[in-house]
Amino acid sequence: MRARNLLIFLCAVVLTGCAASETRSVVSKDELPASKHRKVALFIEKLNQPESQATEQIVIAALQKAGGNAESGANIFARRGMLTEQAKAKVVQKEFDAVIYLTVLEKGIFAEIVPNAWSDGQTITYSMLGLLEVSHNVTDLYVVRSDGTVYQQMLTLKMKVDLQDTKTAKQVWTSETVSSGNVRLTNMDVLFGEASQQITEKMKTDNAI
Repeated sequence: MRARNLLIFLCAVVLTGCAASETRSVVSKDELPASKHRKVALFIEKLNQPESQATEQIVIAALQKAGGNAESGANIFARRGMLTEQAKAKVVQKEFDAVIYLTVLEKGIFAEIVPNAWSDGQTITYSMLGLLEVSHNVTDLYVVRSDGTVYQQMLTLKMKVDLQDTKTAKQVWTSETVSSGNVRLTNMDVLFGEASQQITEKMKTDNAI
């Protein structure tokens, strides 16, 4: 009975489309300094200003939680007035151990098929490993096609993070992260938060920070 209840629970989780993130990283171990990067300047790319500022706060909070000391690159330069690119580079090199460049590659709403699910127009039936079938009423969380296939409207975020050592000007760590969740059950701030948490944890595991 306990195993059956567990399978029912797992099926329900799949159909509700909980938010999930996955991060893959590449580490240049030979380029990593002996001392970890503690003070980091953060630059957000390919986001408008309001989104960029909100994202900066989320990522900086995650980095600080992981034991790092992070600052917004935009704010660093804003309080110094007009600077040449060469002057900006000197400021960063002098005051920071590393620079993080976060680039948003994709974000938006995408239709994602629910595997092993089908519908008769009234209910959605989900099969797990051929052991159990669970039925749910059709709701506006799902899109049912005429052939019976079932889709979820997913909010998706994909971003790339590069960590550059300021002393050597070499990229020592890079990653790609995909975060998604049902559009009616999550929002972009939640996805940025989960992705940022996972990225910083991965950096820490890889001894980059």
